[in-house]
Amino acid sequence: MIVVTGATGKVGRQVVMQLSERGEPVRAVARDPGSAGLPAGVEVVRGDLSDPASLEPHLAGADSVFLVWPFTSPEQAAGQGSQLVQVLARHVPRIVYLSAEAAAGRPGSFWATIERLIEQSGAAWTFLRPTGFAANTLMWAEQIRSTGVVRWPYGAAARSLIHERDIAAVAVAALTDDRHAGQKYLLTGPEAITQAEQVRLIGEAIGRPVRWAELAPEEARQQLLAAWGDPAFVDSALATWAGLVTEPEPVTATVEQVTGAAARTFRQWAGDHVSDFRPPSVADIADRYVSAFRAGDLDAALRMLSADVVRVAPLETAEGPGELRGVPEIMENVGRLNAGYQIQAVDVGDPFVRGDQFAVRFAFDQSHQATGKRETTMKISLYTVAGAAIVREEVYYHTPPHTPER
Repeated sequence: MIVVTGATGKVGRQVVMQLSERGEPVRAVARDPGSAGLPAGVEVVRGDLSDPASLEPHLAGADSVFLVWPFTSPEQAAGQGSQLVQVLARHVPRIVYLSAEAAAGRPGSFWATIERLIEQSGAAWTFLRPTGFAANTLMWAEQIRSTGVVRWPYGAAARSLIHERDIAAVAVAALTDDRHAGQKYLLTGPEAITQAEQVRLIGEAIGRPVRWAELAPEEARQQLLAAWGDPAFVDSALATWAGLVTEPEPVTATVEQVTGAAARTFRQWAGDHVSDFRPPSVADIADRYVSAFRAGDLDAALRMLSADVVRVAPLETAEGPGELRGVPEIMENVGRLNAGYQIQAVDVGDPFVRGDQFAVRFAFDQSHQATGKRETTMKISLYTVAGAAIVREEVYYHTPPHTPER
């Protein structure tokens, strides 16, 4: 039995899939097993790496464990990370840890801290030290889909990015073969290419020009702080990219030496991820929008609206054209319309798509809270899509919307 933590992540999911394809018994740890979406036949169990005790029941009978530590704080690694390693070492004879190249040169980093704890645990171990993940370029996906321009710092930084499938292939070898015990594998792609060149290759893969626009490091820092929240980790990443302008990441043949197959190029990775970078079709957006409403996930539906979305619904207002602009104004109007009413259920029809528009029929089963009167309001909304977002909604009522009591 092989236990895989981080089983729904980019690398962990590949580890699970490749082990499953080999017929190995796999126990995948996920915070939400119901949404894991892993292959049939894989045992999926609930666990949280920030709560080491939650993993303990799932380690019985395990021969090896694939460990991903997702937290960037060295202090958290020394605390909860230490507890986790102790739990793993008590039950599992072999730990394969997804570390990073930085572990070798930064003894105070969380990667190095977890490595040291594992070395001291008494378990057999293998450390995987990839350079950059090719999948990290997915952080540019929204810019590529919406504008075709990537604004980012250090376009001349040269990286030997590695495909997640190659990292997983080495992990599978280490999880299933004792000969890899005690190894610290530096894993890279087969070539070092600049970030600007990576953007060009993504453009080739998706069949549309994508260009690089140099972003000032300080502006990038503010964006990364908002996304990652850890100033030390952000500053470390920016310093690394700056250094790669003059000293590219190394290139090794370790993937081929361990697995017998050459590491995949970044061009191959981009080809495997075309759908992540291409703008979604109107049909895709319509399906996602309807699915969000059917799941009761209003936040997901609202995220698909542009910031300046226009809603045209004359019957919802007593005066004027009934035109609302922006999500806050639209939601304020929804609150006004629904004041004093309780919605029992919403029936959402399948979308009808034509060109840059789609239409959806809604039926609202609702009760007036003061009188208990129950009624159904039906409408059709016609949505217009531009730049992968909904920019306009025109509302047509079969039965007029209720008017709040005055």
